[in-house]
Amino acid sequence: MEAKRTAIAVASRRRLLRAILALASASAAAHARAQAGTSADAPSRATTRPRTLALPAAADLAADAKLSRARRIPILLFFDRDDCPYCERALREHLVPMSAEPPWRDDALFRQLEVNRDETIVGFDGRPTSHRALARRYGATLTPTVLVVDGSGEPLSEAVVGLLTADFYGAYLERALKQGHARLRP
Repeated sequence: MEAKRTAIAVASRRRLLRAILALASASAAAHARAQAGTSADAPSRATTRPRTLALPAAADLAADAKLSRARRIPILLFFDRDDCPYCERALREHLVPMSAEPPWRDDALFRQLEVNRDETIVGFDGRPTSHRALARRYGATLTPTVLVVDGSGEPLSEAVVGLLTADFYGAYLERALKQGHARLRP
């Protein structure tokens, strides 16, 4: 009788261990999916379609920095690729609406940078740079990447990399902006 109880207990522990390992495996797979994005150095797709929605393109970050310092508001940098479907979704469902509605319409500057373009722009320091160079500077190797910075271009929060769990992506963006805002207006 005792041997039978021991065998049942061992079998029960094995089932429990298998269930725990299955959950851990599912969690790892979910985490990998949560980081869905497009590599910044991936070859471009032959069929790119024009963006239907976009944020204002980064052109003169020194002027944006001046405005950021004067109003004490953060700058949200959105690192993108034309052929990134995750970027398209982030723009459509979160960033473009957020940039047009209170409170962030007035309390943050939104700028878009194309990680695979060498288009010349004015950097935070007033010197010429490019979208690609800024992406390298900030380590934006996966698109979409969102970084909230101050008027000097210094990060104010942790970067939001990839299209994290879509249901919570807006919350991640809000948190990053709130952290940036709090650091500029203590």
